[in-house]
Amino acid sequence: MNKKKTKGLFFLCLFFCWVLTGLQPGSGPHRARAASSPEDRYESARRQYHKLLDDLREPGTESLFRSNIQIFQDILEADPKGSLTARCLFMIGQSHHHLFDALGRADDFNAALEAYKRLTDEHPKSPLADDAQFLRGILYEGRDPTQAYLEFVRVTVLYPQGDMAPRARERAQSLAAKLNPEAPMGEKKASGKAMEHPVAVTQAPPAEETTVRGGPSKGSPAYLEKVQYWSAAEYTRVVVYLSEPVRYVPNTLPPDPTGRLPARIYLDFENTELGPALKNKIDIRDGLLTDVRIGQYTPEKARVVLDLESMESHRIFSLADPFRVVIDVRGTRRLIPTDAAAAGKAAKLPSMAQQLGLTVRRIVIDPGHGGKDKGAIGPSGVYEKDVTLSVAKALKRLLEKEGGFEVVLTRSTDRFLSLEERTAIANTHKADLFISIHTNAHKDSSLGGVETYILNLSTDRESARVAALENAVSAKQISDLEAILQDLMQNTKISESTRLAQEVHRELVDRVRKYENVRDLGIKHAPFYVLLGAEMPAVLIETAFISNPREEKLLTDKEFQKTVAQGIAKGIRAYVEVMNQVATLEGGA
Repeated sequence: MNKKKTKGLFFLCLFFCWVLTGLQPGSGPHRARAASSPEDRYESARRQYHKLLDDLREPGTESLFRSNIQIFQDILEADPKGSLTARCLFMIGQSHHHLFDALGRADDFNAALEAYKRLTDEHPKSPLADDAQFLRGILYEGRDPTQAYLEFVRVTVLYPQGDMAPRARERAQSLAAKLNPEAPMGEKKASGKAMEHPVAVTQAPPAEETTVRGGPSKGSPAYLEKVQYWSAAEYTRVVVYLSEPVRYVPNTLPPDPTGRLPARIYLDFENTELGPALKNKIDIRDGLLTDVRIGQYTPEKARVVLDLESMESHRIFSLADPFRVVIDVRGTRRLIPTDAAAAGKAAKLPSMAQQLGLTVRRIVIDPGHGGKDKGAIGPSGVYEKDVTLSVAKALKRLLEKEGGFEVVLTRSTDRFLSLEERTAIANTHKADLFISIHTNAHKDSSLGGVETYILNLSTDRESARVAALENAVSAKQISDLEAILQDLMQNTKISESTRLAQEVHRELVDRVRKYENVRDLGIKHAPFYVLLGAEMPAVLIETAFISNPREEKLLTDKEFQKTVAQGIAKGIRAYVEVMNQVATLEGGA
């Protein structure tokens, strides 16, 4: 056979192969590219999604739609870190979301939530992240308005510049109005009749004055494990600890006009049973709180009642890991002078500076962590709890010696304190300032520097990360806390705390500047549990990075600890001087 015939037969074979391939269903050049190109497969699946979307209730469409979801899943599994990952997660979420809207199946609801969550967790910088977070709120809106509110708030906190933020803010405000959340401290108090049963109220406040809070209460019951309290003449904090998140309803009752019954706050915890070691009544008679009564109100509902000598204002919020509900109450305990001199002393008017809340006499210093809570651990095994205690003691000595302040340490030994107890100590001692000492940590051991925080919504993701580290919760729970903060902001001294942070941080940075490469990371905002509810200017100081080998070594050096303490002490004195000047101006002197 000559070469021309051979060449002709070769091309003829190629032609027939092409024809045969082209006759196969779904085949051809485009199909060949789709099989090898994730981009083409994604685009094909996206077109199919839009094509089927309007006919989800038609017979046979659901199975085609679910098969289409599998294509997005296959692309994800083939390349979980590829450029299409965020888009595939979004399309999976959207697909299950539409199936849930059309068919109402719980599996689709959960699958949509999970896909949106993966997108926001794993791809926070994706342009689709704020959309996914917003759509979580949309999903919850018809099923759990409280959770929907939190999801929408997350959009405004985590993606304030995103295109979904205005829509999320609008929906959150609308939901807040419908939910009728409890008014801030000092406003609403519900009416009711006398208590006849140890933990029963004969007439509950009107339904519109109650708000269901907390997490889901389905499944096996939770246990009310313990109740702790800290009480003084004008302030009380009660913390109710539960085995897991539950839904709860807080209510208030004013004192009986006859004077026989005190002001009361009671909380009903759904699907909750009393722990075996729990007392039914805690007699206190100490400060503002007279007693706490605990009972199984119904087989499915536990009730906690606080009897108070007086109640001018209150706030209630929950914290995570472990789940607990915090009740802060302000009031005035009736004090009867024992003689005329005492009566005269009680009637003495406070100075202008005291009325303005600008004097600083008592300072509470909080060494972070302690006891079983080691805090962050350095590369060579140094514990944060040991460094913070050492710095706090040095700071106490300086403030007492050079400033003449009364200084209280939340702990002076290696013992465990809950985060909510630390703030309660400051409030019950009527502290004028609250300083919490910590060391920073990061998985990148090259990072270093000092930074100062005040309580507020996070200014960036790194601030949220640091708050999660110190709060001992996951970063995802920070947005839940930030929703709580929106109700508490007006009760915290933001401007005074900012001024305190400015003075302390400037002096601290100036002092540690002599150490090479200790960077100034600035003043930041974040939602720290330990600052939540503080009724005085409060700051949290991250003295250096214990995760950085060089800074870990510095943190164990007594001279560096003394330098840090000197910087903080000088900053506090500078703040006091500024406040004295303001008091003079405000007083007209």
